[in-house]
Amino acid sequence: MPDEDLAREVQELKKALEAMRASFEIVSQMAQSYLRLLNIYAEYGGLGIDVVIPEIKHDPIAREIVRILFDLRRANVSQIARELKGRRGKASRNTVRAKLEGLVELGVVREVPVEGSRGRVYTLSRDVVRKWLELIGMPIRFEQTKDY
Repeated sequence: MPDEDLAREVQELKKALEAMRASFEIVSQMAQSYLRLLNIYAEYGGLGIDVVIPEIKHDPIAREIVRILFDLRRANVSQIARELKGRRGKASRNTVRAKLEGLVELGVVREVPVEGSRGRVYTLSRDVVRKWLELIGMPIRFEQTKDY
């Protein structure tokens, strides 16, 4: 009987040890991600989207459009122009449309068809979202979400 109790306690201790190891692994990954973010911040002076997409570094309107699409996930030209106007004070749909065309060519943004409509909505490409999430240390599987 005492041997059975001892074996049960050893099994419980093994389970507790495995749980602690798993927790330590998660904390270790978070610490590594945090240190990577600090290094990026020190190197670039910030953690803006232009770190992932250096092609838009000198284009403040394109950078803001990308930020808007991060916030809204999907938006048409009018929605983006309205949000851009709220953030920057002015915006025209023609400018937004031209910037979106350039971002589509760069592979930063993609055009998504709208069911039952001729309208167009835009969203960030999965590659850009994946790069951003890798940069900040958030593992995510796109099979689990339909947002991107």
